[in-house]
Parts: sequence; C-alpha cells; structure tokens
Amino acid sequence: MRTTFRALLGFVLLLLVTVGIGFGGFRMVQGRMDSNQASGGRGGGFFGAQEPTYTVDLLAFERADYTPMITGFGSITAGRTAELRPLVPGLLQATSDGLIEGAVIRAGMPMFTVDSFSYDIAVKDASIALRDADARLVTARSDLAVEQSALALARDQLELSEAELARQQELRAQDIVSDAALDNARNATLSIRSSVDARAASVARAQAGVPTAALAVERAVLALERAERDLANTVLSAPFDGVVQNVGFALGRQVSSNDVLARLVDFQHLELKFQLSDEQLGSLIGASGNRRALQGLPVTLNWDVGSQQLEYEAEIDRTAVAISENQGGIDVFARLTGINPGNVPPVGAFMAYSFPEPTIEGVFAVPAVAVSPTGAMFAVSDENRITTFSVDVERRVGDLTIVSGDAVEEGKSFVARRFIQLGEGSKVDPNRPEVPEGEMGEAVAQAGGSPGGFPTEGPVELTESQQTCLIDLVQNSSLPATPKSFIIPALESGTIADPSRMAGMKERAGIDLDSCFPAVAAAPAVIDPGGFPTEGPVELTETQKTCLIDLVENSSLPATPKGFIIPALESGTIADPGRMAGLKERAGLDLDGCFPPVMAEAAAAVPASAPAAFDPGGFPIEGPVELSEAQKTCLIDLVENSSLPATPKGFIIPALESGTIADPGRMAGLKERAGIDLDSCFPGTKA
Repeated sequence: MRTTFRALLGFVLLLLVTVGIGFGGFRMVQGRMDSNQASGGRGGGFFGAQEPTYTVDLLAFERADYTPMITGFGSITAGRTAELRPLVPGLLQATSDGLIEGAVIRAGMPMFTVDSFSYDIAVKDASIALRDADARLVTARSDLAVEQSALALARDQLELSEAELARQQELRAQDIVSDAALDNARNATLSIRSSVDARAASVARAQAGVPTAALAVERAVLALERAERDLANTVLSAPFDGVVQNVGFALGRQVSSNDVLARLVDFQHLELKFQLSDEQLGSLIGASGNRRALQGLPVTLNWDVGSQQLEYEAEIDRTAVAISENQGGIDVFARLTGINPGNVPPVGAFMAYSFPEPTIEGVFAVPAVAVSPTGAMFAVSDENRITTFSVDVERRVGDLTIVSGDAVEEGKSFVARRFIQLGEGSKVDPNRPEVPEGEMGEAVAQAGGSPGGFPTEGPVELTESQQTCLIDLVQNSSLPATPKSFIIPALESGTIADPSRMAGMKERAGIDLDSCFPAVAAAPAVIDPGGFPTEGPVELTETQKTCLIDLVENSSLPATPKGFIIPALESGTIADPGRMAGLKERAGLDLDGCFPPVMAEAAAAVPASAPAAFDPGGFPIEGPVELSEAQKTCLIDLVENSSLPATPKGFIIPALESGTIADPGRMAGLKERAGIDLDSCFPGTKA
C-alpha cells in the first residue's frame, strides 16, 4: 500500500513539473511570437526572420571643377575617293604591278592600259583627214581667185562693149553705119553682160566654198584631237596619292567606262564619323548655337588591333546638315592628322574616340550609379537606416552625374551605389567617408571587396557570368550591327583591355554596364562590425562565454530558462544563435556587448575558427549554386507567378527543382526583362 501511494505521489509530482515546464515554454514562445509580430518580423528569435543588413559605401559631396570627357565609338570613312574606270572601251591589255588590294599609289602612276591598236589607227586616219581638208581649203581659195580674175576680165570686156555700142549708136544717127551693125553691137554687149553675171555667180559660189572648206579643216582638227585623247586615255593614271581598294579585273577582258576596276582612297582625307547626342552637342556649341565652334577641336582615337592599341589624332572638321532618323543624333566628321603610308587605318575600322568638353566650374559630381533616373539618392541615418532624398540631375556624363538642389550640401554623405535590395528604412552597415580614400582602397583591396560598377581601369578579366551578362546587354541593345560585330568578339575573349572605351555606351546606347558588376562586400577579416551573430554554430571565446553567462545569471529571467541556457553556454558552442536572439528584447540582455567590433588592426588576433561568415545577399553571380529548400521554393513560386511565357517556364522550373543552378548568369536577365525579384530569395546575412 505504501509503495502504491509513493508511486502515485511521484507520478503526480512528475506530471505537475511537466505541466509547469510546458506552460513556461508555451508562454515564452507566445511572447516571442507577439514580440516578432509587433516589431514587423525584425525581432529575430524562434519564429521571427532576422532582418538583413547590407554593407554600403558612403561618399561626401565635394564641390570641384569638372571637365567632362565625351567618349564613344565611330567608324573610319573616306573623305575623298576615286573609282578607277576605263575611259575608253576596249581590251584590257596590261595593269600596273602596284594595282593590288591595299597598295599605296602615288599620283600620276599608270594603273592599267587598254589595247591601243584601234586608237592608233583612228589617230592616223584623223591626221589624213586633216591634211585632205587642208588641201580642199587651198583648192577653194585658188578657185575663188581664178573666178575673181575672170570676173574682172569680163567686166573690162563689158566696158569695151558698151563703149562700142555707144559709138555705133552715134554713127547710126549720122547714117554712117547700117542698122545691122548697130544690132550686132547690141548683141555683143548683151552677151558680155551675161558673161559678167555668170562670172559673178561663180565668184559667189567660190567665196561660199572657202568657209565650208575651213570648217572641214576645223572638224578634222577636232577629230584628230579626240582620237589623240582616246589614245592617251588607253592608259589610266592615279589622280592623287591613295590606297587601292576593291580591286576586280582580269587581263584580256573587254571593258568599258561602266566597269569599276578598283577604288582609290585618299589617305590624307580619312575621317572618323561619329554621333553626338543633343545634350552633348548643346554643351559644345553653347547658347549661340554656332556649330562651327566644333571645328578644330582635337579628338583622340584608339583602335584595338588584337592585343595592340593604336592611337591616332584627329580634328573635328564639320557636322552633318541633317539629324539621323534611326539614331536621333547628329553626325560629326573628324579628319585624321599625321597619316602617312605606314600608318593608314582601313576604311570601316571601328575606333573609340574621346575629347574634352568645356570645363564646368564649382559643381557636384557623383557616381552615376548613386542616382536613380528620377533623381533619388540614398543617405544613412544615425540609426544606420536608409533615407531617401531628391536632387536635380543637371547632366549625366559617362560614369558621373552632375547634381544640384537644396539637399546637396558640401560634406554631406550619400550612398555611393544603389542596388535593388536597398529601400527606405533598410538596415545597412556603412563604410563612412571619413576613412581616407587611399586607406579605404587598400582595405577594400586586401579584403577582396569591391564597390561594384563597371571598372574604369584595365585590363579586366571577366568572369563567366560577367561575360554572359555583357554579351546579352550588347546583343539586345539598340547599337547598329557594325559596332556589335566588333564589341561581342572582344567580350567573348574574356578580357577588356581598356574599359574606358566602353564607358560611352552607358550614356549613348543606354546600356547598364554596371548591372554586370554588382557590389562585393569586404570580407570580415578586415573589419567585423560586432554584434550577436545571427547564424551558427558559433564557437565562443572564453571572454564571450564568461560575458554571456554573467548576463544570463544577473538577468530577470526565471530559473527554469536559466537552467537550460547557462549549461548550453558553458559548452562553448551556440548551435542556433537565433533561438537566443529574443533575449535581447524580452529580457533586456545586451548580448551585442559580448561581441564588440573587431577592427583591421586586431583581425590577426582572431582565431582561425572564429566566425567569419558574411553574405551581402542578392542573387548569386557565379555558380554552381546549391539551393536550400526555402530558396528553391521561393524561386519556383516567383517564376510560376511571373509574366514569362509558358515555354521559358517549362525550362526554368525543372532546372530549379533539381536544387542546383549551374550558371546563375543565364537567369540574371530575368531581373530586368521579366521584373522578377530574384534577390528577395537570397536575403543578406551579417557576421
């Protein structure tokens, strides 16, 4: 009986202890859930999601003089060309040994010869015709002289006949002669008068024949000159110094003036043709609108030839009279200087150009990635939270943007680069601008960090994801086919020798090159901002262990939780820090105080086993990536509920269900093209 009573009493006591422990745990969990709900999910702990913290770089507004550089790409065009055509038809008999593709030709050098046999005969025939015409002219002049002499003789005879008729008339009046004698005199006079008229007509005809003969001589002279010129044109000579292109002929071929046998380009008139936007043109010509102000501006050209980079100098010569319909800018022509036969660039070569604009004095220039298209910028409050302010965008030039407005104050700090995870109220870990630029650069370099953005110096070795991202941007851009054919092979090589030559595409073609180079946070070995860790397991140092145990023992926590927490701390390992995070709010324990910041100078003293995990968050850019169940579920849900067509979904979802993304760069385009927030499935974590 006594044994049964003791058993029942022990069972009741055990039941009461179990109910008490369960009730205490229930109250703790319920309180934690209420705390998380009240704090918007930022409390951490058992059921709350730990708020992500992002590392951002801060810069300060500085007023300075700024000389914008206009950069971009253009192609070489020929300012003066000549088509080498046969001037006369015939059989192509001979060509110059120098008439080959790419050869340099001097002015006056014979190019090719047409068979001259028929043209020699034509010259001889024209010469004979000229001599014949000269003889006919001499004959006509002689005939005229004879007729004129005969006319003079006939007139003398007419005078004598008229005098004889008058004498016969006087004699008849005296009845000395008969009427028959008078009639004979009259008939003789009429006959002679008729002869004079005939001679006068002959003289007139002879006089008309002389000019006709003279005209025949002139025609013969012209025919001879034409024949001689045709004979001379059987040999074509170079009209000026130049480079031969588009050679196409065959000896023995019948040619005519419609056949273009080659093309000659004057290498002293080579020009770079490029376009300026309305904004760039306006900054150069000023309020006067005089486009002649551009004439003579020096332009530096760079041409990538394999691993070599050739540099040329040019001067702006003129602008086009019309705006290009498909591009919206105005064509500008810069004539190359200092060109000789040894450094002639080929027509069509795709070159980068750069030249300075007039200096702008006393302005605020900030990185272009720090300003949104609407003029929004980020700052960091004293509580390390993102705040938004607006500025007026005066100009965007390459990697920089000139801003103004009431919110722009010299010395005021701003976030150097915006990225998709940031928004009003986001928690950040700022790198303050008080750190000297040189020291900050060294710290970032040593930590392997990067502020992100398209690099400004080279050479740059591209990762697979960067290479894929850049090629995709260029292929889907509005650039003409010719620039794409030069840029894409250069990107496929995996190396950008001179990044500054591509920077102009960010403004002129609207290509967001910075998106392919996301920010990479500095490794915590350089600087640890401190604070209670959010992920585990965490190996505690003796100092941290003593500090945490002391906090728990002196706290207002009930004895039961202390009985669980203190032994766990004495083991030296916290398997799941998130389960203790609620103590910071519910019991007012300053757990962060046991984890002070570790600066770069003290980093060497941190044991190798100390936690150094750091993840700035965001969709990864390199692979392969092993997905957690939460990440896989999140990504599949985003893709299923997106506006993507069914066919892409049929490929993407099975790949995500496999749990591995082999090449994240191939999915990065979904962020912009389909508006899918991939970054939300990869929240950042902080050491």
